[in-house]
Amino acid sequence: MADAKKMKKLTLIGALLCIFALPFLVRNGKRAISANADDTVIVLTGHNENLRFEFGQGFQKWYKERTGRSVFVDWRYLGGVSEIVRYLDSVYASAFRQHWETELGRQWTADVQRAFVRRTADRDKWTDELQRDVCEAFYNSSISSSIDIFFGGGVSEFIIQADLGTIVDSGFLREHPELFCESCIPHYIGSEELWDGHGRWFGQSLSSFGILRNRAAMAERCLVDGDAIQWEQLADPRMFGILSLVDPTKSSALLKAYEVIIQQQIFFRLKELEQEFGRPADGEMRKMAAEDGWLRGLRLLQRMAGNTRYFSDAPSKMVQDVASGNSAVGIIVDFMGNGQAAFDNGRCGWERLNFTMPANGSTISPDPIAILRGAPNENVAKLFLEYILGEGGQKIIAFKVGTPGGPIRNELYRPPVHRAIYGDEYIAYRSNRENQFDDLVSSSLAADAADTARLYNALKWIVKFALMVPQRELVDAWGAIVKARREGRTENADMAMAIFENFSGFTYGEANETLSAILHQSQPSAALEAQRNIVERFQRQYKQAKLVAESCSKRCR
Repeated sequence: MADAKKMKKLTLIGALLCIFALPFLVRNGKRAISANADDTVIVLTGHNENLRFEFGQGFQKWYKERTGRSVFVDWRYLGGVSEIVRYLDSVYASAFRQHWETELGRQWTADVQRAFVRRTADRDKWTDELQRDVCEAFYNSSISSSIDIFFGGGVSEFIIQADLGTIVDSGFLREHPELFCESCIPHYIGSEELWDGHGRWFGQSLSSFGILRNRAAMAERCLVDGDAIQWEQLADPRMFGILSLVDPTKSSALLKAYEVIIQQQIFFRLKELEQEFGRPADGEMRKMAAEDGWLRGLRLLQRMAGNTRYFSDAPSKMVQDVASGNSAVGIIVDFMGNGQAAFDNGRCGWERLNFTMPANGSTISPDPIAILRGAPNENVAKLFLEYILGEGGQKIIAFKVGTPGGPIRNELYRPPVHRAIYGDEYIAYRSNRENQFDDLVSSSLAADAADTARLYNALKWIVKFALMVPQRELVDAWGAIVKARREGRTENADMAMAIFENFSGFTYGEANETLSAILHQSQPSAALEAQRNIVERFQRQYKQAKLVAESCSKRCR
């Protein structure tokens, strides 16, 4: 009996040791694989494990056939694009300081640090001698982050990183003219650029935005299939408490979706003005449409925020909540929506989840990839880009599991950028047969992106400080307004709504100026004060709207 107890105790201790040792065994196993491979490429990404697995195994096979050598893909996953950008900012700042002090023999000061943070590739903005010295020292260097590739995110982030000089022209564009042509990867899809003309970043798949609906959860609220297929419907009071949104400061993809919602309102207003004036739009009408549509869009997002249960810090969490029925509706990127719907519906045997792109309410944008400044394995990194952008990698993202050249275990549901994959010979292999290249353009919103481009960053902070942080007060006020209107207290509801949706100071012409301290961050204390003032202003506003909505009308006094 004693021996049995001793043996049981030793077994338990052994099991615990295995559990504690497992992370180290896995880590050492990865190092062994890396050590045994002839070559390595280090990829910084926010993409999920499914995509990392499929591209990793596909590239290893392709690389062996191409070079006769083995390769290890060292994926570095940090979360969303915001976390990746913060990491790159930090690591390049540290590397540049070392370069400035050690190699250039110059003193690192607060002024040097500020000049580095404000760096830009635009020489016309080098306003003083120190700024010029810092920028020339950085842009002429091969300072490294010890990472080869930045993979995945929004085009806006890659444009910013290109200007900051963290992603660079490696010569890949010039070396592969066969990839970049109208019959392969064209420069534009509609008005959207698919790759940087200076060769610093390349779109590797297409993304759009739409609405993921849990039809079972919607039916419980007496909502039908026709509901929640347009952005306006997500602001319907019947959606109160069942909508999920994502924090735009954590997800550039969802910030783009919010921008598209505003673009649609500008587009609708322009069409109204054309009808009112009886002629095609001119410059003055476009200006009016931008001003009116911007406010309409903000108010639409505000009502959506009144309906939402929360703002998630990760799109994946929101998708899981819709799938589980904790929320009934959410706004999401197409491949996440289609992927979750396919998985869930295949398991339950009916179309429980549905992903819809609102008609004339979405846009197409590329998901980029780029080589980082000072890439330690630049030649391998170029081959990785050649694979991803060539037919081999493009089949991985577009084809069904088990098809020739397709993924091994996970369909990725991503529209490719390479036109060849849309050929008739591949129709049976693609996950989405109807996602034709030209159809994506024709179904997207025909709006002028320039109308909102100048306010893109402002929109992020308006959502954050006017809708997200004071969300409790916003939801209470919206609920009180809805209740007043339902009870027939129209006068109260109208008065409360006028207070609720007051965006004075944040109009099309005012937003950047109001948010100047936050956008430029030149003085952190001023930025914090501006944030606090905006939050407190909207908290007061929503509380006042709630009081007016709940007050008794003249008729019941």
